[in-house]
Amino acid sequence: MKDVGEFDKRNEEYVRKFDRGKIIQNSVISERPTIFDIGGHKGQSINYLTELFPSSIIYSFEPDPDSFKVISKKKSDQIKVFNYAISDKVGHASFFKNRISHTNSLYRINLESKDSIRATKERKTKKSTFSDEINHKIIVNTMTLEKFVLENRIENIDLLKIDVQGSEEDVLRGGIKVFNRVNSIIVEISLYDFYEKSCNFIDIEKILVPAGFSLFSILDISRNPMNGRTDWVETLYRKNK
Repeated sequence: MKDVGEFDKRNEEYVRKFDRGKIIQNSVISERPTIFDIGGHKGQSINYLTELFPSSIIYSFEPDPDSFKVISKKKSDQIKVFNYAISDKVGHASFFKNRISHTNSLYRINLESKDSIRATKERKTKKSTFSDEINHKIIVNTMTLEKFVLENRIENIDLLKIDVQGSEEDVLRGGIKVFNRVNSIIVEISLYDFYEKSCNFIDIEKILVPAGFSLFSILDISRNPMNGRTDWVETLYRKNK
């Protein structure tokens, strides 16, 4: 609560010592780490992760064919890119493309959302073009984390980053049997009702805690300017030592 305790001073000291990048770097011990980038989009996370870990080997996964054309240009001996969605099954799935491509997802955007500013405006004014800009379905290939790791003989994943717009739980469920090879996980948890499927800490922790992980840090928070709720949080889970 406000004016209770000394958390403000502790937070000020924290800001002097740490930032998002340093916390992530401190979670990786290897000098040449193996990193999985699930939800690679157009390569923004590849750029960020190679800055943090210049000697890393990055496996990046992006199902959208248009975004994949962009990210595939980054392919090298150090960066490996794959054009499918990591999920809880191997095969094919519906994938929904939106005008704002980083919101593409295996789940539809929810036009009845109470947390979406555009959806709310469209319902109230009938003037928005939002519904025309979203949920254009295509079919994409899917793969589980377990199958990929075993088939490619990946012995260790130093950092597993998951940013998949509502299907975080699906990714984790498809990788349970290989979590013994994973050291740290960055996962964005979609709390809001922007997609037809939302997530919460219980959904994530019922998978990660039994696998030996615990929450280490909340790296980022997106707050909703329309209704005041927290839309999503980016979390860091680390393997218990």
